[in-house]
Amino acid sequence: MIQKAEKLLARLSTPLASIGALAMLAAAGVTVADVLLRWLANAGVVALNEVIGLIFAVAIAACIPAGLAKKVNLRLDLLENALPPRFASWSDGFGAATLTAFYGILAWHIAKYAGSLAAQGQTTVILSVPLAPFVYAVACIVGFGAIVQIVVTLSAFAKLRAPVSVRGGSPLAAAAVLAIFALLAAVVVYGIADFDGFAGWIRQNIGLAVALAFLLMWGCLLGLVPLASAVGLIGLVGMATIIGWAPAYSIFATEAVGFLTNSQVSTLPLFLMMGSFAAAAGISDDLYRLAQAVVGGFRGGLALATIAGCGGFGAVTGSSLATAATLGRVALPEMERRGYSVTLATGTIAAGGTLGALVPPSSPLILFALLTESSIGQLFTAAIVPALLAILLYFLVVGIYIRVAPGAAPAAQRTSKQELWEALKGSGAVVLLFGVVIGGLYAGIFTATESAAFGAVGAFLLALVRKRLKRGVFWRITAETTVTTALIYGLIFGALSFSYFMAASGVPETVTGIIKNLDLQPILIIALLLVVFLMLGCVMDSFAVMIITVPIVTPLITGMGYDLIWWGVINLAVIETGMITPPFGLNVFVLKSLLPRTSVATVFKGVLPFVLADLLKLALLVAFPFIVLALPSTMN
Repeated sequence: MIQKAEKLLARLSTPLASIGALAMLAAAGVTVADVLLRWLANAGVVALNEVIGLIFAVAIAACIPAGLAKKVNLRLDLLENALPPRFASWSDGFGAATLTAFYGILAWHIAKYAGSLAAQGQTTVILSVPLAPFVYAVACIVGFGAIVQIVVTLSAFAKLRAPVSVRGGSPLAAAAVLAIFALLAAVVVYGIADFDGFAGWIRQNIGLAVALAFLLMWGCLLGLVPLASAVGLIGLVGMATIIGWAPAYSIFATEAVGFLTNSQVSTLPLFLMMGSFAAAAGISDDLYRLAQAVVGGFRGGLALATIAGCGGFGAVTGSSLATAATLGRVALPEMERRGYSVTLATGTIAAGGTLGALVPPSSPLILFALLTESSIGQLFTAAIVPALLAILLYFLVVGIYIRVAPGAAPAAQRTSKQELWEALKGSGAVVLLFGVVIGGLYAGIFTATESAAFGAVGAFLLALVRKRLKRGVFWRITAETTVTTALIYGLIFGALSFSYFMAASGVPETVTGIIKNLDLQPILIIALLLVVFLMLGCVMDSFAVMIITVPIVTPLITGMGYDLIWWGVINLAVIETGMITPPFGLNVFVLKSLLPRTSVATVFKGVLPFVLADLLKLALLVAFPFIVLALPSTMN
């Protein structure tokens, strides 16, 4: 019965998500038309930002039920294999239940907020469109997502009735997670039994309370609780102890709605859509062939081409893991066929994958901009030189590698002029697309939203012209976009709650004051932060690290007088370095999945020289901030 309900809700949520994706693509088309009208007729679409904000609020919400139905949630699975199977199933069910509570509370209070908007007759400023119907629509869709999650939760607990044929797991890991859950249960019981006393203790011991909140959050993450509900619910309860339940619920809902109706929010899903359409159009092959034609004549040219191809592919996807996985499938067979060593091949691709997030447009940089209210355009521009520096250093690593180990790469194979010309023709459209998106943003021709709209529409047209949208490919792409959108915005809703709790606690300012009183050199503090972020990047991707750390670290960085644009690029660069750093680098395990017979130690051996290059890059970016800030300072 539960399984039938789960399948039914999954079928119902899929077309809803597709409608949301189509609405985003249509809104991108209107944005492109608006820009063209301004250029050609000195006229544009009236109040376009209002229209885009309302459309995207509903469209993004429409992605949430499908994401929940497909169980696409960011979790820290570090201990998943260490936990006994039965214990892991209980943890999975508990995590699903917390996500049900998270979306249920959010939907209920968004609906209440919509009622207050209707009672006050609130409308948009220019078009005077009533806001309440759109907010009601968001509440209903998020509520449907909560219903989907209820069934997912019941399904998770129903699996506990099935016999477990495999025994194993670490009793120590289970005991550690059980201790955290026991502490969480004690906090919940105390809060329910005497909330006033609990809140009073929190306000009197705010530093200890925040430390407890972080302990519980990390315990929940190790216990397989989704990151969105872990940070969101802890943030909500933390807010309630400081300002009361009614204001906390109100802020939880209004912050989410305010974020959804912000027209700049459309930037992230549109760039995600651009990446999906571009990948479907086959641009990874095009860019790899172009890079191979340009640098293939050098010894180790295929490794150089792989790095350049990763940079080019990252320019249209913005994802580290996607770049490593996609280029791995393209480059690994070719490098093996040509006689490259496994260590050099896997190390090159794992390291090159980190360029996917660093080369703009970058999804993590968009998230950082939204969380810190920084300029997306300036962050993108600031990342260009560091990305080129990373590529250059990786090239040097390959050159040194094949000199130290000549057998790691075959002799150079020169590329004919005809091959070069064919590669240039094949990748011309992709290069033009990147030039328009990033060049227009840098020149001040586009806003970040307009740049994303041109990217999404351009990639869609490229895939359409190349006839790559046949046999359900279009719907597969919309599904990819919607589930990723649901994942990211769930994280953002949780982050907004946790950030407000951090701000209300006053802890960031206290930490900043304590550090100032220690009279440490700012550069030493930055170095310590880099070590912490490097360790976090080993076990978590950039989205998760930013969600957890931005509320605490951002005030510290600005309090020391550092530029947030500079820190955004540094932050991403060090996290991405962590993704190839032993012992848990995520990109390394992506490559391991493509080569089941190759040991993880072999991949780490190949990637270690690139880690050293990344550390040199970080040292240069910290020592010479103008490397990051020079280009943004020239923007219009």
